[in-house]
Amino acid sequence: MIRFCGPFLFLAAIPLLYVELGPAAPLIAIAALAAALIVAELLAPRGEWAAPNPQSRVFRFLPYLYIPLQLALIAWSTAVATRPTTPLLGFVSLTLSVGLTTGIFGVLAAHEMVHSPRSSDQALGAAMLTGMSYRHFRVAHIHGHHRYAGTARDPGTARLGEPFYAFLVRTFVAQIGDAYAFEKRRTGERWWANGIVHDVGLTTLLAVVLFAFGGARALAFFAAQSAVAIIVLELFNYIAHYGLARDIRADGGLEPFADHHSWNSSNVVSNALLFNMGRHSDHHRRASSPYQDLRYAPAAPELPAGYVGSILMALAPPLWRAIMDPKVRAIRAATTKAAA
Repeated sequence: MIRFCGPFLFLAAIPLLYVELGPAAPLIAIAALAAALIVAELLAPRGEWAAPNPQSRVFRFLPYLYIPLQLALIAWSTAVATRPTTPLLGFVSLTLSVGLTTGIFGVLAAHEMVHSPRSSDQALGAAMLTGMSYRHFRVAHIHGHHRYAGTARDPGTARLGEPFYAFLVRTFVAQIGDAYAFEKRRTGERWWANGIVHDVGLTTLLAVVLFAFGGARALAFFAAQSAVAIIVLELFNYIAHYGLARDIRADGGLEPFADHHSWNSSNVVSNALLFNMGRHSDHHRRASSPYQDLRYAPAAPELPAGYVGSILMALAPPLWRAIMDPKVRAIRAATTKAAA
């Protein structure tokens, strides 16, 4: 279990660095995280890293603990950013560092919780998503993305040739619409029972409370760190299925999800830092499996530069397309040939 504890180190580093070294220091934690993932991509082995007794309940303790700590960091940083003595540099460094940890580790912990069949786990995951103003994600992800990933019906799947910035706008709007539509099917005309209506109400209430106690500066900080976290989350979504397509049959049925429908990262160190997120194909096949039990898929397409490198490439669309589009076409050609 110790190998999955890296997120806690980066989380703790932000307030410690800010207090001990000054307003700009939290950016050191983010630079260290990026460096660790890049070095791991270059040097660490790939494949399986077996865990003793992977079904042990002790693994569940990590996301249980991480989410309250991330929410506490958001609350602390909001209070610090609200102080009149906090310089603009401190405001910006906390926005970026807290937003990035929320969008990476907070989202991964929340993702683990919303996939749980236990209502208490789902509530904890929703609480984490509240901390980044993205509560509808739990509905759109479970009931939309996991059903339609790799098809045009899924707004969380990036199309071949679609730049990240266009994807971000499209998926942001469409996921909210999909989540609301699902809840409407569940609740019918009882709009007051619609979970997305509740989400809007809770987010609005939180904004009012922040403004009442911290003024415009607190509200601006919370909104800014939420925006950073959302962008990071959608960058992960963008690279996870870019260009990979599942067939929709004439009867409306979907091709079963296979290894080649998701981009993976098999680096054992990166997966330890990211709660095995790189084993994405197996997660889609076995969505209820806990993170420590996800399996390496040797046949799955591999991201060309791990998560950090691939995300940086995605921010430069011409570079991303030059590297990824030929890979997507090769995968499509191979699967078409195999099907024939």
